[in-house]
Amino acid sequence: MPKSQSIPLPPLAPGSHGKPKGNRYKRQFGVIVLAPDEPAQKALFEAMKRQGHKCRVVNT
Repeated sequence: MPKSQSIPLPPLAPGSHGKPKGNRYKRQFGVIVLAPDEPAQKALFEAMKRQGHKCRVVNT
């Protein structure tokens, strides 16, 4: 995978603040757990949070 600094970027919009300094990309790892319904999703989310995991709720 190429480094983000080597990927060509589109031109900035007029009036923009410019290109950010350095590489702001932070490597992350995640797991997606499919729940059968909303109550199960809520229970899984709350259990994972209690265990100290950083969680996000996603609906598709």
